Amino acid sequence: MTDLAIGGRTRRIVGWATGFGALHIVHTVLNLGYTLIQMLVLARGLDQSRYAEVVFLTAVGLYVQPIDQAIGRANYMALRPGALGFAAAAGGEIFRFLAAQAVLLTILSFLIPAFFGLEDPVRYIANVLYLLGCLFTAYWSFDLQSTVWSADLGRQFALISIVRRLCFIAALGLFWTTGSFLLFGIATTVIVVAFMAMLTLALKTSPLWAQANRAATAKGMAAHWKRFWASLAFACSELLVLNSPYAVVTALFGVGPALIMFDSIMKVCRLAMAGTRTLAEIFLPRISRQLLAGETPKARRGLAAVTGLCVAASAVPAAAVFFFGEKIFALLLGPNNVVPPEAIPVAAAIVLVSGFYQPATLFLSYLNAARLIRGIAQFAFAGAVVYALLAVLNGPEPVALLWIYALFFGAVSLVSLACSARIEAWNSKQTA
Repeated sequence: MTDLAIGGRTRRIVGWATGFGALHIVHTVLNLGYTLIQMLVLARGLDQSRYAEVVFLTAVGLYVQPIDQAIGRANYMALRPGALGFAAAAGGEIFRFLAAQAVLLTILSFLIPAFFGLEDPVRYIANVLYLLGCLFTAYWSFDLQSTVWSADLGRQFALISIVRRLCFIAALGLFWTTGSFLLFGIATTVIVVAFMAMLTLALKTSPLWAQANRAATAKGMAAHWKRFWASLAFACSELLVLNSPYAVVTALFGVGPALIMFDSIMKVCRLAMAGTRTLAEIFLPRISRQLLAGETPKARRGLAAVTGLCVAASAVPAAAVFFFGEKIFALLLGPNNVVPPEAIPVAAAIVLVSGFYQPATLFLSYLNAARLIRGIAQFAFAGAVVYALLAVLNGPEPVALLWIYALFFGAVSLVSLACSARIEAWNSKQTA
């Protein structure tokens, strides 16, 4: 083999290892590791009542997340055609939405923790800073990431995100060594602010920066509001599908062991979904190009292949939960483990179903499939009502409630999968 051939192969390997796909996988692995470490550390460093508060605040972040998802997806759909030269560049209204969301999240960070009272200022401020970290992590992962992806800047964003996540892991180490939840909150807040500034500096040389400084027009704002509300309706349906147990369990059992059980199972499910979402996101730029270029058959074949890959990937953690679930939850929760053995089979089923749900809904929500995502949203809203009614009629039995949820999750996943097989060519004039 010649030196030229060896050099070419080396460059390809280096290019792959430092490309968007590899860096995005590394970032996802770090996110998964952080989620696991956070559960291990907080479950052992806080008493059960304090940990239940943390679970509640984390759930608040999940319920605000649809707005982040809607803004990010609407931004991607508005910016992507212009970035690839299929339409005129979008105006500054895109970035007005980002600024407004940042203000809203800051207000919520101070407002929601007051639910637990203001008698203990240190406890209140610690909760404020923890919630701020949760909310702005979602803002980073959905609003900002999707916006940056539209201009094919995923590699640069992934690099910054990897360093950011390593800093968050170091902040957990600070909590573990000091036992101070307040100090942990201060550290994460500093990280949030510092990396917002770092991203701003990095984007100053990109086309996005010029668009951010454009004036927002009334016509542009109206068009983006339409995109946003369509995306929000779909994101809210995802909220119901993935987070409805939190509301139902809290209503039936209050903030306590049952909520911790549901949260723990859904955390494992989200860990699996983070992996399958990463696989789907790696192929998003290619499939969006194909749809914009009118190559619909290629896009459909790509969607089918990625969905099969995601299902195979989710089967691995599902099997791990099925065979070793008791040990897994004992390890994750330590003295706060309240997951009974009879909940293990349904927990595994929920993880497996997520492999069908995640890729189908992700592609549809990013690829301007307005008619299809409206149908899924309507089905999900109707299914959530049925799920809530069955949960109330079933009575206070948490494991049975999990099985009802698994059936609901499975039904929505099958409908989403059927809709993804019918995806149409991207029309940049559509608004969802």
